[in-house]
Formats: sequence, C-alpha cells, structure tokens
Amino acid sequence: MPATRPRLCGLEWQQWANQLLARRYGPAEYQKVPDNDRRDAGIEGFTLTDGHAYQAYGCDKPVGTAARYEKQRNKITQDLNKYVNNKDILTKLFGVTRITRWVLFVPFFDSRELVAHAAKKTQEIIDKKLSYTHATFRVAISDEDDFSVERDNLLNAGCATLDVGVSPATNQQVQDWITTNDSLVATLDQKIAKLPTIDSEDKRVLFREKLLKYYIEGQEAWEYLRKYPSTYERLFDAKMRREKFLETSCMLHSGSNADLLRQSLAEFMETIREETKSVSKLTAESLAWEAVADWMIRCPLNFPGGAH
Repeated sequence: MPATRPRLCGLEWQQWANQLLARRYGPAEYQKVPDNDRRDAGIEGFTLTDGHAYQAYGCDKPVGTAARYEKQRNKITQDLNKYVNNKDILTKLFGVTRITRWVLFVPFFDSRELVAHAAKKTQEIIDKKLSYTHATFRVAISDEDDFSVERDNLLNAGCATLDVGVSPATNQQVQDWITTNDSLVATLDQKIAKLPTIDSEDKRVLFREKLLKYYIEGQEAWEYLRKYPSTYERLFDAKMRREKFLETSCMLHSGSNADLLRQSLAEFMETIREETKSVSKLTAESLAWEAVADWMIRCPLNFPGGAH
C-alpha cells in the first residue's frame, strides 16, 4: 500500500502562488488583490508595469489528465467572465495599467487542449475591446516549475528556522486510532514481536504506544508543512523514494531487526537534512519517526524471520 498525500490546493496554493509572484516581480511591482470582502474580481494579483494579471488555481483533489483539464478549462472560462463583467471594479484596480497577459497559475498542467482553449479565449477578450486590456493581450497558463528559481530562493531563505511544534499525542488519540485500525494494529504487533530488545508483553504494548504517538504527531507535522509547499513536496518525495527501495533493503539485511529499524530511522533523518536545510533537527527527527512508524504499519519496513 503506497503512501499518499493531498496535493496543494485551494487557499494554500493561492498563498504560495502570491509568494512566488512577489519573489519573481518584487513586492513593489506585483500587486496582490485580496478578496476578503467577497468581491472576487477574477485575479490573484497583477504587475504594475508589464500588465500581467494572475489567477491562482489548485484543483481540490488529485485528478487525472482529463479531469484536471476540465477543471482548469472551466476555471479559465469562469474567471475570464469575471474579467469581463467586473468592469467597474477592475478599472479602479488597474488604474493606468493595461493588461497584456491574463495567466492561470496552477501547480501543474499536462494538456495541450488547455493551451488551445486559452488561445480561443484570447480572441474573445480582444473582441470585447475593454478599456483596461492592451492590444497585445493574451491568455496563458503557467505552473510552479516556471518559477523554480523563486521556489528555491523561498525554500532556502529561512534556512534552519522551520521548527514544527506539534501537540503531543494523547493516550486517547492512540486508543481511538487502535480502535479504528484493527488490521493495521495486527500488522504492527507482528513487527514489534520480531524485535529482540522488546522481549515482554509490557514492553511491546509500551513500544506500540510510543510508535503510534510518533505516527500521529508526525502526521500533524506533515500537515503543518503544507504551509511551506516546496519543503513539503521535497520531503515527501524523499520519503517515497526511500520507501521504494526499503522492501529490497529489508530482504538483503543480514543483521538484527533492531539494527534494521535503527538504520532506517538514521538514513531517513540524513535524507531529510540533505534534501532541505529549512527544517530543524527536532522536526527532522519527528518526520523520521513518523516515516518508520508508517512503514511498519503499511509493511514497506518488514522484518525477516523472528527475533534474533
């Protein structure tokens, strides 16, 4: 059973997009347009000099190419309607700026049909002859990879300052998890029984409780990291890459099961520190323990034979 994650979407993607755009153009050139007054003008922000208007959009859930195209196509259509219909609002917002580009800014797109749709909508907008639209107006689509330099700059700006403070998991949370995950608990218990240093029932129960607390706290840490999209993506990709080779590593391991567990923990902590310097040592340790617990629950980390 592979690890899964929700993609960045909704408000989180909008916030990250604004950070990338401000980094690209500069805070005095990129003008963010808040919609807290519930009067959505169909743009996230625009550049004062070049007249590039951006609308950020992240699909609400992981989807395939066809469904993603439909969602992104519909978003272009809906928000360009706002671009046309909100004349009074946009005239005031743009002032002397004339819009040359209207850009749908998405985490990822993979359909050439979306580019064709943008070309079609371009001509429709030009035909409207809007006072705030330049004669060279075009509709375009851009994704996060187009801002890779800005993404890396933002990632490294904070260096080792990101310390995710999660709430300690309670005994009740552990018990609730156990109650609703019978089969996973059985798998975890089978793994723990193969650890040579956990040699009594009391120790096994205590170790299971600690692992599940690490797992619950780590899940909270991952959720918090979604506020830092590039860090989140990089670390989760590292976890999945490590998981990919873990099963084979388990088969070839000739030492004790306890050594295998310690080795998996240490190697993933090292991977975290190599992938990004933006998380603290304590956060890296929390994520590493979550990974080990997750792998034991789902079986990528499997102990051969019985306790040595």
